[in-house]
This record gives sequence, structure tokens and C-alpha cells, in this order.
Amino acid sequence: MKKTYFLLGLMLLSLSATLSAMTPIELKINGVSLAFVQDAVVPESMNEQFLKGVYCGSTSDLKDAQIIITRFEYADNNTNPDICTAVLKVGYDYYLATYKLKGGIIDGALLLKKDDIEFCCDFMNPGGNRMNADSPTISLEEKKVSVTRNYTTHVNALRMGGPIITEVGSFTTVYNVDNAGKISVGDGSQHSKWIVENNTSVPGKKFGRDVTESDKCRTLGPGMNIISLYTTPVSQENEETANRLEVLFKQFDEMMARAKNQEFESAAKCMVELEMAQMGMVLRNPQLWLSWLDKNPNTRSMETLNKSLEDKDFKAELLKEVKSLKDKKLRKAWEKRLK
Repeated sequence: MKKTYFLLGLMLLSLSATLSAMTPIELKINGVSLAFVQDAVVPESMNEQFLKGVYCGSTSDLKDAQIIITRFEYADNNTNPDICTAVLKVGYDYYLATYKLKGGIIDGALLLKKDDIEFCCDFMNPGGNRMNADSPTISLEEKKVSVTRNYTTHVNALRMGGPIITEVGSFTTVYNVDNAGKISVGDGSQHSKWIVENNTSVPGKKFGRDVTESDKCRTLGPGMNIISLYTTPVSQENEETANRLEVLFKQFDEMMARAKNQEFESAAKCMVELEMAQMGMVLRNPQLWLSWLDKNPNTRSMETLNKSLEDKDFKAELLKEVKSLKDKKLRKAWEKRLK
């Protein structure tokens, strides 16, 4: 009988905890009150209000998207109680944004795109690396958001024979939020588990199974620079960011020129990702990017943008942003280019 009462008590406690977790919390953010249970859905009519200038892409796509607030944190009352930090999911992508409680976006950053870790695979390994994205993790602590991209790489996948080599790794990017709500990138970290084991299909010498752990990943390549570029917080974007993109275009041009077969295919995919990143970043922060391009017309970046203008939807979105530029001289120059 005592055992029955004990089990009943546990069930009631469990039910109480479940009901408590399902009780909505009133989330006050960006001048809006939302019901937060495990997450909160932003009304579609407010999508632009929540991500304009943060979303890395076309606002026409944002208009019909479902924005889900998955995590949030109010600022410490001893610093600035008028700030809320939020992680938002848009489709398969995640964003970080800081807001004034009474309304207004302070800063933002694109945190994570679906399976984007796969662009970081070191495809220049002659033996061939094949990387699979594993589930990422995002955590929000006081004034800090950590994004961990996890992966499994099959090393020397194109080679016959020898041991089976696998890297199970991750790299973490940290975003710090200051008392004013501005976001900066902090010190990140890596973790690698390098596994070498028998290839049962190959006769002869056996290697056993050896596991080496390290704080440095072995199969991450130049694609890490692509992620570092498009995850730059908006407040941290400057002309140096545009210079970094120009350097990356040239680096991947060189890789494609000397790569063969699978290597070329992987480099080409990275190039497409760079082109898409440029389109999104230009639409998000047109004043910065169009100003840089205006001053640097004979660049690989301008050549790529001109190619992107063949996309009529992108061109229409860019023209809309150009018409809103406060810099009259820059506005007229780009209106002329976009005719």
C-alpha cells in the first residue's frame, strides 16, 4: 500500500511539473506581448517588425515565413532592463536578435543555416573526405549565446584499403551581448574525436581501434570562413567585412581552377554559398555593401553581384532597398545601374 501511495505521489508530481511547463509565460518583446510556452510564434503581420535588417535575404520571403522565438532572456535589471535577447527560428535557419522591450531592434546575427557545417569539410584531402552534419545545439545563457555545429567525417573515403578513419567533431561559436544590446563574436572552441579502426573487408594487418581526442578539428577546411562571414553580427559589419568577401571569392576561384572531380564539385558548392551570402547581406545592409561596391566597381564582388541581378526577384528587392537609401548620391548611382 505504501508503495502504491509513493508511486501515485510521483505521478502527481510529474503531472504538476508537466502542467507547470505548459503554463504560458507572457513574453514582452519589441513592443509586443506574446504567449510563450515552449516557444512563441510571431504573428505574420509582424515578421518584418521583428527581423527587418537582421534577416539575411529577401523581405518578400520573410513576409510569408513563420518566425518562432525558441529562447529568450531579459537583461539584468542592474544593467539595462529595457533589453530582451531572443533566438528565432525561420524555416531551418536560426537568428539572434536583441530588442527594446517597448519596440525596436537593437542588433542581430544569422546564427545557423541548415547543415551549413558541411561546407566546412576539407575537400582538398586527396583521399576524399565525406562529411555529414549532425544535430546542432544552441544555448542561451546570461548575455551569451553558444552555437555548436556537430559533424561526422569519413576520412579517405575515396581510397581503397587501409583502416577506417572517422572524425566526430564540433566547433562552437560564442556570441556575447553587451549592456546596450550590441552583439559581438567571442572566443569559440573545437572538439575532435579521431577514430581509427579495423577495415574488416581488407585482409592482412589489423589496426585495432584507436581514439584520439583533441581541441583541434582535422577535417574542417576553408568553408569555415564562409560561415564566419555570414554570421557576422550586423553591428560588426564594416568595410573589412566586404574586403573579406572579396578575398574569399578569389580564394575559391583559385581552388576551382586547380581542383578536380569531387574537389571541384565541393568548391563550386562553396562558391554558390558565397554568392547567396552576398545577396542576403546586401539586402540586409544595403548602405554598407552598396557603398563599398560603388567605390570598388572592378572587383570580383561586383562581378558576382551583376550576375545575381539576372534574378529578377533579387533585382526588384534590391531596387526597393535602393529607393530607401538616405545617401542621395549613392541612391542615384544605384538607381541608374538597376534600370
